[in-house]
Amino acid sequence: MNRNVLLAGSAAVLLAVAGSAAYFLNNGAGAGADAAASAAADGNGPPPAVVAVAKAEERRLAPHAETPGSVVSTRDSLVAAATSGKIEWVAEIGAEVEEGDVIARLERNDAELAFHDSAAEVARLKSRAEYLARLYDRFKGLGVEAGESESAMDQMRADRDDARQALRQAEVAHERAALNLQRTEVPAPFAGRVVSQEAQAGEYANPGAGLVRLVDTHRLEVTARAPASLARNIAAGDRVRVANGAQTKEAVVRAVVPVGDALSRMLELRIELADADWYIGSAVRVALPAAEARRVVAAPRDALVLRADRISVFVIGRDRTARQVDVELGAAEGDFIEVIGDIKAGDKVVIRGGERLRDGQTVTLSALTDEPSV
Repeated sequence: MNRNVLLAGSAAVLLAVAGSAAYFLNNGAGAGADAAASAAADGNGPPPAVVAVAKAEERRLAPHAETPGSVVSTRDSLVAAATSGKIEWVAEIGAEVEEGDVIARLERNDAELAFHDSAAEVARLKSRAEYLARLYDRFKGLGVEAGESESAMDQMRADRDDARQALRQAEVAHERAALNLQRTEVPAPFAGRVVSQEAQAGEYANPGAGLVRLVDTHRLEVTARAPASLARNIAAGDRVRVANGAQTKEAVVRAVVPVGDALSRMLELRIELADADWYIGSAVRVALPAAEARRVVAAPRDALVLRADRISVFVIGRDRTARQVDVELGAAEGDFIEVIGDIKAGDKVVIRGGERLRDGQTVTLSALTDEPSV
């Protein structure tokens, strides 16, 4: 009997504890719900988002098409011998030279002998010309007392003049011999790098024989070919974008060659590359306008919010509320792209922080941008 009493008492205690726990749990849940409801009633949705903004702009843009091109040097020469002779030395491949540096050398022996021989001939003919000139002047000064006929005087005058002309010919030959002696050293016509040896030491070079290929690695440009439909939209002086892998540069069109290839019907473009360290021969892509440029509303590419079913831009109003605007895309150039939709030039668009932004959410501007005008 005592055991039954103890069991009954224990059961009563357990029931009392369970009832108290249920009471406190119900009261706590009710309080939490009331607090949540109060927070929702007092607030206006999610807290302000921190964003960076930029202005949409009115720009002249045109649709672009890409055409392939190559990086070339503006000066790429096969330097040849200007005189004949045995080759003594040729600059090594890869050597970097300045304008006027010697890049090949021929033997000087034959050239030196020819130079000294011509110098001796000049001295001989000069002496003869001076003698004949003095002889003529002497007889001419004596007049009729000299006893020489008029025909004899004419002959002396002719001999004098002939000696003078022979002397002049010898002087020209001596100058040519000096030039050939100088040409035994082949100078670099411009600063650049030696990229190939077209002849080796020990070979005999004739005038016009190639010795060294020299390339200017600093003055670069792009050569590209484009169909006439693209080339007609561009002119010398226009700026285009040139991409070499991940690198992109804005360059100036130097020339549009208005002569098409008979087979491909393509025109050549020459585009200057200033301060570029690209390798000669690199394959590049040139973006050319496919139509005439027109005025459009453009926004930075970073403003686009891309989803599977829509493309949109968040526009910040004067009350710092984000408005999501669906747009279509048009022509692009650099960091800006045409946006077609309910957006106008001067509107502030979100370029940072738009990934989690909601339509109608208030925003706070980051230090990256200025306050929107009010």
